[in-house]
Amino acid sequence: MKILINALSARRGGIITYTRNLMRSFKERKIDAVFALQQPSILEQEDAKIESFPVTDMRPLTRAIWEQTYWRKTVKRIKPDVLFSSANFGLIAPPVPQVLLIREGGLFDPDYLGNIAPALGAKAAFSRKMRRDLILASARASEVVMTPTDAMTDLLGLWAEDVKSRVEKNIYGTPLDHFVPAKEPQKWRENDTLKILMVSAYYPHKQPGLIAEAVRLLNESGLPTKFTLTMTLEDISESPGGAKDEFLIRKALERGDTQLLGHVEYENLPSLYHDHHLFVTASLSETFGHPLVEAMAAGIPIVAADTPVHREVCKDAADYFHATSSKSLMESIIKLDADPSLRDRLHDRANIYPKNEYSWDGHVDRLLDCFERAYKMRKQG
Repeated sequence: MKILINALSARRGGIITYTRNLMRSFKERKIDAVFALQQPSILEQEDAKIESFPVTDMRPLTRAIWEQTYWRKTVKRIKPDVLFSSANFGLIAPPVPQVLLIREGGLFDPDYLGNIAPALGAKAAFSRKMRRDLILASARASEVVMTPTDAMTDLLGLWAEDVKSRVEKNIYGTPLDHFVPAKEPQKWRENDTLKILMVSAYYPHKQPGLIAEAVRLLNESGLPTKFTLTMTLEDISESPGGAKDEFLIRKALERGDTQLLGHVEYENLPSLYHDHHLFVTASLSETFGHPLVEAMAAGIPIVAADTPVHREVCKDAADYFHATSSKSLMESIIKLDADPSLRDRLHDRANIYPKNEYSWDGHVDRLLDCFERAYKMRKQG
């Protein structure tokens, strides 16, 4: 079976991680697959069959028209048995069986739409509506529709019950041979300083400024704390809606309690997790959250914004705080700092979930089964 993967939206963040892992798994399994990428892409260095397209700077409307016309011709030229549209948007009336993965929650999430979207302006609102409508149309045109969590499926149901009824969950996984606990874990607050980490590309809903504010409050309360995040100031300042985060991160840099690493290569992430005592995410809207599973597998405790997706992924292996309150985050961290037994419980539970539920091979097995079913559904008419 020949698979064509539409990864044209793989630019940064979780979709890059997902596509890279898929490339490597398909190679190991000798799957006949072609990956469509935007040009340029850091994924072009992977050992996979790749076709690249100059879509990076296209305006949203131009991009949508391009995908439904030129991309359609490309699909016909390649002649795959199944088209895997791995990032929200697929072809309307596709010429081959289509499996669609919906992984963008913000377009459907009331919390995002109420707290983040208003700051992005009217132009962004129009773009969101167009993107949302195209995602729903893509879902209706696909043989199989997948989401990585039940929470994402429920968000879709808020906008289109008929789409929700056609969705199945295929939870993501993480290469568990790559993310493992450190042989000699750091002692909590070694050298008297708590080191917290956030691994993410920048988007306004990630709220790194909220974490920076919590770090300020922690230091003022007498708990020495340092914050590391995998972004640059330029990432934040150049992003629409990033003004508040930029202001708070600049203040944090001036205080000296925060460092910005920028992009960290995937191969180097395990040692980054091991070098910190605590993983924190303030993301207001996710469809999964790869770093949560990576942190659990790497053996460091997690404090996460209290959202349905975070609860679904981490269950009782994390402590939770009110998603828009730096004070609530500070209180969660203080509670964790004061309670070694709580830290041990979180650590023990985090040892269980990655092995039992977040196997990357399991995700790929289910994905290949989806391809087979989509192919048979189209063939049977």
